[in-house]
Amino acid sequence: MDYQLSAEAERVVGKPALTFLLVESQSPVRLDLELMLRKRFPTASLERLFPEIDVNALQHLVWQDYDLVIVATETAEPDLTWLRRVQRTRAGLPLVIVLTDDRDQERNAVWAGADVALPLNASPSQLSARLDNLLEVGRALQRYPINLPQWQFLELIHNSENSVIFLAENRQHQQAVIKRFKFDVSGVDNYAFGSFLQDAKLLTALQYPGLVHLLDVGVSCNAVVIIMEYVHGQTLRALLTQHTYLTLANLINWFKQITESLGVIHSLGMLHRDLKASNVVMRDDSTPVLLDYGIESSVMLSSGFLQEDQIYCTPFYVSPERVAGDPASIQSDLYALGILFYEMLMGEKPYTGSNLGEVLQKQLFDPLPQLPQHLAIYQPLLDRLLAKLPEQRPASAAEVLTWLSKHELLGINLIN
Repeated sequence: MDYQLSAEAERVVGKPALTFLLVESQSPVRLDLELMLRKRFPTASLERLFPEIDVNALQHLVWQDYDLVIVATETAEPDLTWLRRVQRTRAGLPLVIVLTDDRDQERNAVWAGADVALPLNASPSQLSARLDNLLEVGRALQRYPINLPQWQFLELIHNSENSVIFLAENRQHQQAVIKRFKFDVSGVDNYAFGSFLQDAKLLTALQYPGLVHLLDVGVSCNAVVIIMEYVHGQTLRALLTQHTYLTLANLINWFKQITESLGVIHSLGMLHRDLKASNVVMRDDSTPVLLDYGIESSVMLSSGFLQEDQIYCTPFYVSPERVAGDPASIQSDLYALGILFYEMLMGEKPYTGSNLGEVLQKQLFDPLPQLPQHLAIYQPLLDRLLAKLPEQRPASAAEVLTWLSKHELLGINLIN
């Protein structure tokens, strides 16, 4: 991994060897940082600069001579004017890492031009991890540019066929998730784009604890960009790996909250389209939050990035009619809810396979999954949610909640 990163960095820069600069005080000398850099980049040359000896050294530094600069701010000008003199090449180099124990200066350094600010005593492993993030974010932004100067990109969270997703922070130290889609909106017709903006406006105005809050939606570099709150928590998918330790009471309560949130989306005349365990994150108060609504589907279709009969969801959760090419509907969302219900009750998905085709075949033709005897009370609801024909499923999320309410007393007795 170390040498793979080194090779890729050198390929991006386009030169045979990298040049690094450590700007620090004479004591203590960070030999651990030097050893880490030499291990990760064995062909790089490494220079040291001691401003205590030459107070004008930073002012006359030719930044373009370096690919990575690590600066301890105790040795530099405290007002950070030196950072504003950094001139970047087309490849975005040099990367500048600031080490400081002043929390305010750490944040100010990033907005003055540093790529990353870390504590002075940051370990080599911490620095190494941030270097990985820097290179990964840089590569993604080079290929899929975004012009959002009010946001500092911290980490690449996900890179899929349709979008790249970043963790970012603004000047008010508010963290957010920024999702940048890969399709070009320049060919999208006005009606489709207007419908998209209307849905986005509804969601940005909505404040519901079970739905991730959209902060802003727009276009940058001919791409749709969605900025949403960062929910710092564990996904339901990760939580279900510990299924043995989860109580049935908690699972049913979470399922009801997820169903309520899905109903809110449907009440706005919208669909989720990609409900799954990895699109549910648990808040600190254990409230499940739905992520990643499919409001961009209309512009993806209009741009030609997605075909009308193409499945835009996860195969493990896709309804039979969607496999056959029918459009998404409330009932296809409820089918995905049924898959999630089984997964929450049993700790595993009902239909799996060694390849995509096998999973889709099971969605179409396999019999409905059966719950064990101690969960048999929920079998009628599961059967309706996973019915092969959409007209046999519940009409709404509210109907699912009504069924759960009617059977709640018996369910509680079973749980206890």
